[in-house]
Amino acid sequence: MRRKDRELSYEEALEILDNCEYAVISCADEDGEIFSVPISPVREGDSIFIHGAGAGGKARLLKDGRAVELVCVSGNRVPKWDADYADAMTAQGKAASLFTTEFKSAVAKTAAYLVAEPADKIRALKILSEKYTPQIMRHFDAAIEQSLKITNVYELKIKSVSAKAKVIKEGKAR
Repeated sequence: MRRKDRELSYEEALEILDNCEYAVISCADEDGEIFSVPISPVREGDSIFIHGAGAGGKARLLKDGRAVELVCVSGNRVPKWDADYADAMTAQGKAASLFTTEFKSAVAKTAAYLVAEPADKIRALKILSEKYTPQIMRHFDAAIEQSLKITNVYELKIKSVSAKAKVIKEGKAR
């Protein structure tokens, strides 16, 4: 990581993975072309679970330990600078620092596997559903009956994870 001053701990990286609303996965396909797609992840231990249709790019690529990179960003915010502060920064020759974004990001290097066992698929889909739709979990069993056979679940086993953040000091932005 180039900016060591922004580097976060392993635990903070996992927190970003846990709290992100969505992430993007990327991998190289058989022809060396980059495949990227936004996904809704959930983490359990050193595994990240995602789901998808039984056909398409994810179904074709996410198996057999294929190397997959997952990128999450949370807390992204463009600061709204106070005019007096912006004037002062410009007078100090620091106007460029006003044009920035506050963020936390994590990158996980993983190996992808298709989850084949029905009980394991249901467990992963349940923790995904509990993260994204906890208010309607009473309908989970009915949804599983309707969609388990046509839904793929993938386990992305974490090999490494890194994270960084840029946090704007309080009082400088609103």
